[in-house]
Formats: sequence, C-alpha cells, structure tokens
Amino acid sequence: MIHVINKHNRHLYYSVLDDMHRLRHKVFVEQRGWKKLEKLDGYEIDEFDNEETTYFLKLDRDMRILGGMRMCPTTGPTQLNTIFKDTCVLDPQPVGAEHYEWSRYFIVDTKYRSALGKPVHYELYAGILEYAIARGIKTLSGFIETATYTRSLNMPWDMKQLGLPAEYGGSHGEPIGYGLPTILTLDTIALRKTKIFWRMRKPVLSLSLGELTPFAEIGFKPAVVLAVEEFIAEHPEHIEIVAAYAEALQAVDASTRIKAAEVIADLSDQELAIDFSPSMLNKINVTNISVAAQ
Repeated sequence: MIHVINKHNRHLYYSVLDDMHRLRHKVFVEQRGWKKLEKLDGYEIDEFDNEETTYFLKLDRDMRILGGMRMCPTTGPTQLNTIFKDTCVLDPQPVGAEHYEWSRYFIVDTKYRSALGKPVHYELYAGILEYAIARGIKTLSGFIETATYTRSLNMPWDMKQLGLPAEYGGSHGEPIGYGLPTILTLDTIALRKTKIFWRMRKPVLSLSLGELTPFAEIGFKPAVVLAVEEFIAEHPEHIEIVAAYAEALQAVDASTRIKAAEVIADLSDQELAIDFSPSMLNKINVTNISVAAQ
C-alpha cells in the first residue's frame, strides 16, 4: 500500500518519517555518492522537507519502507526554482496551487525494481498520480535523471522537457550525473492506460492512519482517501473511529466493503463524528452498514 503523509497526519508517522530520512541518507549519500548531502547523524533532510511537503511511501505490513517520493508545492521553494533554476532554458517551471514538484524518488532494495520482485515503483507512481489528479493538480515537474526520462518515454504520459540535459555533481568527490528539468501533465486517460499496462487492477492507496492502519490493508480509491484526509484535518480527535471501520472491513464480503468505504467518504460532509465516542465501538456490527446512523 502507498501511504500519503502530509501535515494532517504526519503525527501518526513520526517513526516512519525518521526511518525515511535515514534510508534516504543510505541511498543517496552512501550508495549514490551525493557527498553534499552527507550528515554526521546519517539523517538526509533539506529545505524542501517542510510543513507543506507530502510524502508517498510504499510500506509493507510491518510498516517498513520499501520506496518513496515527495511532492512539494511550487508556491514555495522547489529544486527547479533554486538549485536547478538555470536549467529551465526552454520553459519555466509553472507556479501555482495546481502545480507541484516531485523529487527524492528512491527504492530501498533493487530486487523491488524487477518484474519478479513486484516492482515498488509501479504502485508508487500509480498512487502519486491518482492522488494528484484527485487533488486537482495539473502538472508535476522536477529535475530527473536522463535515464529515467528516457524510460518514461515508453509510458503513455505527456512528459516534456523544460530544459536540456545538464551535468551535475563532480565536486567534493561526488560522481558526475546527468539530468534534465521535465514536466508531466496529468491525464486520467493516461493513468488508466498506465495501470492497464502494469496490470494493476486494485487500488493502491492506504487510508494512511499510521500505526492505526489495519494489519491487512485494503486499498481505497482517491476520493475516499481525500475524504478521510479532510476528516482527519477537521476532527483529529476521532482518528480511531476511521481506523476501527478500516479494520472491520477486513472480515466482511466485498459488497459490504464497498458500502462501508462510501460511508467513510460521507463522514466528513455529514460530520457525524461529532457524536462519536469510545462506547460507539461496542455498537459496530460490520454486517449491517446502517451502523453509520448510530
């Protein structure tokens, strides 16, 4: 499952985010040789890891990180308007609430890149694109490796260059790398074709409830994930009730899961949670979806 972590639920992921920064140091500094990012505490973090950053992490059932990426709003500092601002010689990075930058893509173990290893990046990219489209985000830009850009041309994506390939690194013992600024215009049809190409039939987004996330997760459509995200933002004291519903869904049939997912999506609008209390958990009957009215 892909967990979406932002300012609304990051307090549920303190240990996971700590692991993420340490894994990023291992991947980018120790393995790839980005010496400028090296820290004595082994904790890779920069100015783009801030309050407005959204993280997408592929976690296994034990909450261990298999891969990840981050997404930053262009209304604030980004890599393309600071570090790599001189590379956008064809077109500038678009700025606004509908335009985000993605960066710090990593896979912890190379075995998860192969077809036999159930590629983590399939779920990761699909989850990010689904979430971004549901949020009304129009483009994702960023400075990516030239090899990654070349591979992306095989996908049904509208990805273009904002500049020409440029060399980076080469100082302080760093290896020389080659990358370029690109922009991906988000498209629901292209996303659908991508999931068909990758043979992805099930939703990949988690309800992102941190340690409260059920052990055997089921994926949810972006609309439900966004509704729960909004609910958590407005009613942080009632996160447990959403987790209880998600856990209850594991033991019921598919039709009941669909109905229960719809109930969760409606919670924020109906604001039923203002009457929730721990005693309500004793009333839950997962085979009777009318529990929502209780």
